[in-house]
Amino acid sequence: MWKNKKKWGIILGKKDSITRDYMGNPDRFADLFNGYCFHGDERVSPSELRDMDTTSVVVPYGSDEAAVPTQKYRDVLKVLTKTDGKAAYCILGVENQSEIHTAMPVRNMLYDAMTFANQISATANSHKNNHDKASDNVEFLSGFYRSDKLLPVITIVVHWGADEWDAPVSLREMYQNDIDGSLLKYSPDYRINLVSPAMMSDGELDIFKSDLREVLKFIKHSKDKQSMQNLVDSDPKYKSLNREAAQTISVCANVDFKIPEGEEPIDMCKAIEDMKEDARNEGRIEGHQEGFAESQSQMAMKMLRKNEPIEKILEYTSLSDKQLQELAQQI
Repeated sequence: MWKNKKKWGIILGKKDSITRDYMGNPDRFADLFNGYCFHGDERVSPSELRDMDTTSVVVPYGSDEAAVPTQKYRDVLKVLTKTDGKAAYCILGVENQSEIHTAMPVRNMLYDAMTFANQISATANSHKNNHDKASDNVEFLSGFYRSDKLLPVITIVVHWGADEWDAPVSLREMYQNDIDGSLLKYSPDYRINLVSPAMMSDGELDIFKSDLREVLKFIKHSKDKQSMQNLVDSDPKYKSLNREAAQTISVCANVDFKIPEGEEPIDMCKAIEDMKEDARNEGRIEGHQEGFAESQSQMAMKMLRKNEPIEKILEYTSLSDKQLQELAQQI
């Protein structure tokens, strides 16, 4: 059981690494937000994106006021600058999910809250380092002055699986059903921004303009081999795919095709045909091996019925002592 968990962890780690690198590309990152937030209108430019440190540190305090730092890692985090490329405008984040997460609203809410907390901490440090004078004790103690502003944080969760997302997408969905609505209205909700290809039509996925479109479409159709084949055959873009896109398809859609080293672009049609041919060849080899094993058993059975010596049977066949004993019990 432990070995299976370890193997599964390695697989998920590989998926996380590849999807993180894939979405770290500014063109795809911008395309995701343009498609999801602006219906395809190119409002976010790759040139206006700056990488941010994806490590957040939150420091909760115990009853003894001892600090216990807890470190969390976000997948991809970028700051969107204004058109001059100098002033920060908004913080954009992507969380990659290879598998469905049943508590994603809470997990995402924590990530976003830490990003806000980091802004406040950075602002307080800036005032301190610049020896800025607070207008009163309230500003001095909080470190965040009345004139200070926060950058909004927008996070999109990308589900890289072929199944529909059947887990909560909002905090409210995680509550019990019998909570008094009069109380509930005072509890703020938190809803995740979700991109899950299985829950989107091909037309909705067409809103993306980078190879993100081809990757998500392939994942969507990957559970149906015929549908997947029809997609690849009908769309010429799959004949010339970026290597990172092909690798992402391979690990996320569990399609084990070969991606030749140094070759780019990748012809997905050829890659899938090569994969099928390899499977057919393996089938022929397995069939030959099964036929050989069957003929060996038949030969041994005939010799056993003639009461041939065991040593002679073992010499003329490739069977083991145990296999020969099992055959002898059938006579």
